[in-house]
Amino acid sequence: MPRRYKIAGMKESFTTINGLRLRYLEWGDASAPPILLLHGFSSTALAWRNVGEALASRYHVVALDQRGHGASQWDAQGRYTIDDFVADARALSQELRLGQFVLIGHSMGGSIAYTYAAVHPEDVSRLVIEDAAPRPADDPRPPMQPMEAPVFASRDAVAASVREANPHMAPDVVEQRVDVYYVQRADGTWGYRADVAGVRGALARTQNYEKLWQRVRDIQCPTLVIRAGLEPPGISPRTVDLLKEANPRVQVVTVADAAHNIHFAHFGEFMPLLEQFLAQPAAVTAGR
Repeated sequence: MPRRYKIAGMKESFTTINGLRLRYLEWGDASAPPILLLHGFSSTALAWRNVGEALASRYHVVALDQRGHGASQWDAQGRYTIDDFVADARALSQELRLGQFVLIGHSMGGSIAYTYAAVHPEDVSRLVIEDAAPRPADDPRPPMQPMEAPVFASRDAVAASVREANPHMAPDVVEQRVDVYYVQRADGTWGYRADVAGVRGALARTQNYEKLWQRVRDIQCPTLVIRAGLEPPGISPRTVDLLKEANPRVQVVTVADAAHNIHFAHFGEFMPLLEQFLAQPAAVTAGR
């Protein structure tokens, strides 16, 4: 059975799924309509805190620290494929008896969410994808590469790295990102809370964009893709057209002044788009 701890309106729980001890966070009443949140690469469930708090009065919001991330256990066997992440999310949804729920995924979590919705259509009533899409077959960007886990000498060094990588991020959001994504180690150095080398290596070895395009084609529920508009875009204008061609259930909206991490760094623009989508009348989800 999961172990639960109350943290100022947010419930923190631990459970064992597929042999790993995973953490998840909850907001709202368990009897309310459910929403499951899947964070991106190197992130944690805490990145969804503002979203969880904003929805807590009307929804049962669950955010999973995915394997190898946050306070969840790292996998010594390096099992970090999209299918591994999907299996964890489905096991948690069944353990919590979520029934049919809204699924929201950011970045890597978006790839997981596309796959989950396609493979288990009976679980997902609506799908929200934040700045994630399969690449076109002729995409000019180099393939995803493995990475070494960076080590930082101090918190200030982490903040400087975050500012350099995210030049449009507000100073207060930079500080929040440091606290959510990174941790100080026993020797005084700083690093990610995630097994970034293990996860990136597994994803680089198994990336298959054509398979993910098929997942997009197989989705049976209303789907909203919230795209970041700042250059260089993670989802190109051409990819927007390909998404709509792949599945007529997909609608795409762009937050023009946002970079990749929209819900975290541009919460004020993200939430109205999400709320509007959630308020739309229910649609028939079976068939094409």
